[in-house]
Amino acid sequence: MILKRGVKIQLLVFAIITVLGVTYTAVRYIGVGGSLFDRTYTAYVELPDSGGAFTNSEVTYRGVTVGRVGPIKLVPGGVRIEMEIEKGARIPRDTLAVVANRSAVGEQYIDLQPRSDDGPFLDEGRAHTIPAANTRIPVKTSDLLINVDKTVASVDTEDLRTIVDELDKAFNGSGSDLQSIIDDSGKIIREMDENFETTRDLLDNSKIVLNTQKDKGSSIRNFARELAALTDTIRENDGNIRETIDATVPATEQVDKLVDGLSDDLPVLLANLSTTGQVLTANQDSLRSLLIALPFTVAGSQTILPGDGYQHMGLALNIDSPAPCTEGYENTKPRWPQDTKEIPARTDIGCTAPKNSQTAVRGARNAPESRPFMKLPPGALDGAGEPPAASTRQTGTDAEEQSRPVYQTNSTKSVFVTGYDPTSGKYVGPDGVTYTIGSSGGTKSLLGDESWKWLLLGPLS
Repeated sequence: MILKRGVKIQLLVFAIITVLGVTYTAVRYIGVGGSLFDRTYTAYVELPDSGGAFTNSEVTYRGVTVGRVGPIKLVPGGVRIEMEIEKGARIPRDTLAVVANRSAVGEQYIDLQPRSDDGPFLDEGRAHTIPAANTRIPVKTSDLLINVDKTVASVDTEDLRTIVDELDKAFNGSGSDLQSIIDDSGKIIREMDENFETTRDLLDNSKIVLNTQKDKGSSIRNFARELAALTDTIRENDGNIRETIDATVPATEQVDKLVDGLSDDLPVLLANLSTTGQVLTANQDSLRSLLIALPFTVAGSQTILPGDGYQHMGLALNIDSPAPCTEGYENTKPRWPQDTKEIPARTDIGCTAPKNSQTAVRGARNAPESRPFMKLPPGALDGAGEPPAASTRQTGTDAEEQSRPVYQTNSTKSVFVTGYDPTSGKYVGPDGVTYTIGSSGGTKSLLGDESWKWLLLGPLS
């Protein structure tokens, strides 16, 4: 049988394609001739067991295929696997070799997991061997089946039946709801993946929140107990609370009518109150003086209305009491108010009555002599504690008495020098007893901003 020229050409082309395909497959996937073309380098792994790895299975680095498993040889204590790795794959020698499975029933392969990015690398120098200490193999199927059998045998069938029955009761008829939860969970995961940076920050910050809750665990438990007590009280008074809520509707209507009725006058009132507040702010000092004087006024009113049914009132006119001094003014002419001309003041006249006169002795020569105060030791009035105790000095003459600080009783000729604490308002009297001056000394430090109330209530108490 003579083949035609066209058929011969087709057969030749088919043979060439077949040879090229087989050669490419042998070189690319089986690794035949890799060392011949200088496309790979060799490294070794020592394992106590092959773990299911076989010749021509894949070698991966960070999940990417970088070579094939070569011959597997028995060595003392285990096996030695040769790896043909593509040149250009720079793998650190500090690498963990793991015999992994692609799936539960898939083929095994060797996955190289580097523990650092620094050299030296496997392609440097002579062929390097990864020791057995840096390898991992999967659990043997026999061990896995034995452990699963032990786990299943340890489960009480009656308890398992109870769990299955309870799960059936819990999820029976809720298939659509579970499907919705699964679908929504998928959407949530996709949204979290699209916002990865925000999700990562949320997870990092959640650690801080959880640590705070851990540190405040006792406080959270106390809050939960108090909240439980509150909810119990609300539940016990459910009827009263409902009545109160029902009664709020008419009250709200009345308040609404009140607000509507005041809609014209309320803005004017608030504007006037604003003006009043500005006036009060501008007269704070005067108001403070008024509040200080008011308690004494209230205390004095008790003498007028002692509670016996009568008002005890008296009027004392102090006109000419004492009478004006006329001695020394005999030769002066009266000047009436209508006379507004400027005339020089007369400095050659003045009150000539003695100092002990019953008249109103006036004039610069009759002014009381100044009494210099004694200097107290430094820090005698400092601090907010007890003031320094009083000291007693016996006076010898009236002249000496006038040169000392004035703290004098009417019954003796003794002058008592004592310290006064302006913070607490306390001082020590000549009898050794600590006194407080009025209600304005230490009241501020004791009552704070509420001390003004004591100014009103102090005299009544």
